[in-house]
Amino acid sequence: MAEYRKQGNGPAFVYVSGVEGTGRNFYKQAADLERDHTVISFPMRPLGRYGMETLVEDFASVIQDAGIERATVLGESFGGLVVLAAALRHPQLFERMILVNSFASFPNRAKINLGVALYSVLPYSLLKAYRTRTAGSTLFSEDIEGEDRHAFRENTREVHPEGYLSRLRIIRSTDLRPRLAEIKVPTLIVAGTEDRLLNAMLAARVLAKGLPRARLKILEGTGHMALLSNRVRVREWLRAF
Repeated sequence: MAEYRKQGNGPAFVYVSGVEGTGRNFYKQAADLERDHTVISFPMRPLGRYGMETLVEDFASVIQDAGIERATVLGESFGGLVVLAAALRHPQLFERMILVNSFASFPNRAKINLGVALYSVLPYSLLKAYRTRTAGSTLFSEDIEGEDRHAFRENTREVHPEGYLSRLRIIRSTDLRPRLAEIKVPTLIVAGTEDRLLNAMLAARVLAKGLPRARLKILEGTGHMALLSNRVRVREWLRAF
């Protein structure tokens, strides 16, 4: 079972991170939500070559060990793909679902194929330096403050290459579009108009069309790491949801 962080008290809220897998970049929203929610976050396993089934069972084991029957679950980017797969496998664990800048199938196949190829052959130190340099242009929109950009870099400074490559391979091989209609969990789909990592608007429309109980929320002027924006409060989404 994966380790996890549990903070606050109240209705259960579970965060599933993006491909970096640390679970640490929900800190702004967690600090707000923990006042009246039990907030659970966890790192994805750092080592080994594994598939989606492993991450889904890790997710389920965290919820069960935390003593939670049903939860609101938020999946960010790649985490949304994991959450969709978990909703197919363990729908009884879900009260409702939020997908932020996420996808049922990664829209840019050339980009993910290149990513897998590079992470398979190049030294991780070079890839890490490249990712750090390009984060400003691909992950952050203008509404992300400097201190939060710095916190993100610190939180993702040590990401083990084995786990990262496994997650990239999962993205490459997973297409849940044919099964979206099976997911009956009430879902809020959130997409930023300035997401430069993936075409979040296109991916969100695919999700909204395929999920039978979905609503779509557009974040004007916000990029991929929307949860670090001072303009974003998940608490307000819950209120409207």
